[in-house]
Amino acid sequence: MIRAVALSLFVFAPGPLWALTLEVPSGSSLTAELVEQSGTRAIPTGPTENNFTPTVLARGTITMRSYALRRPSEDVPPPTTTDLIAPIEEQLKDQGYRVLFACKTRACGGFDFRFGLELIPPPEMFVDLGDFQFLSAISADGTRYVSAISSRGQTTGYLQVTQVLPAGERVEVTTTAPPPRAATGEIGTALENQGRAVLEDLVFSSGTSNLPDDRYASLTALAAYLLANPSRQVALVGHTDASGSLEINLDISQQRAAAARSKLIEHYGVPATQVSAEGMGYLAPRTTNLTKAGREANRRVEAVLTTTE
Repeated sequence: MIRAVALSLFVFAPGPLWALTLEVPSGSSLTAELVEQSGTRAIPTGPTENNFTPTVLARGTITMRSYALRRPSEDVPPPTTTDLIAPIEEQLKDQGYRVLFACKTRACGGFDFRFGLELIPPPEMFVDLGDFQFLSAISADGTRYVSAISSRGQTTGYLQVTQVLPAGERVEVTTTAPPPRAATGEIGTALENQGRAVLEDLVFSSGTSNLPDDRYASLTALAAYLLANPSRQVALVGHTDASGSLEINLDISQQRAAAARSKLIEHYGVPATQVSAEGMGYLAPRTTNLTKAGREANRRVEAVLTTTE
């Protein structure tokens, strides 16, 4: 079992009665955080059977955080799903939360169960359909919910914790600073292992494709990867939110990808033959378009590795 040390502290107002402190395994890095100030979330309370998953509908402020725990060396196996989720379950019970449902892979309902969950998309969060664990819990007063899912890849363990608080309740978060999300090694690892990487710091306003700055951390990392691997090629794929027609959004998404490609070639010296640009419009969202945060997350450019050998 991996020894847990304090990494992230979640404090739920209004007072110490409902304060919840969660410690994630030592060495974990916060990879993403999404907050929806007012929304609903279906919390599973049983396995998926006959295309149906029993749930309870939780309403309020929704916070999703994902973590990655990489193995320290090739001689050490990545953490198991139990290593990641067992400490969360133990802490929830110790602090008065009641577990609604806990399961592992097939006992959860497998493929159908996993795709019924709302998860932070890869590479920040990754779920192996053949190796994951899930749990959901409720506070003693029945107004606060926590769910968690753990999985692992070849070298990294992944954990997502989702919390639903009463609407308008303030959430104070204390966490160690995560490493740069666009580090060269992480871009390369995502491309090599998942085949894609979101260029998170390329931020677009609705309907625009402008990239005003000369330097971006994600492009710096991607350029370093491509220059170090001249046989590799990537397609930059632009995406939009669902505002407007498909035809317009296909054009905007193409422009976003082309703008990123131009930066790589003109400012970073990447050979044009290593990079292409494509647009998907709103056809491949990473999350819901029903919220402002979701629409902002969907306006993005991803690098997709197109080399096959």
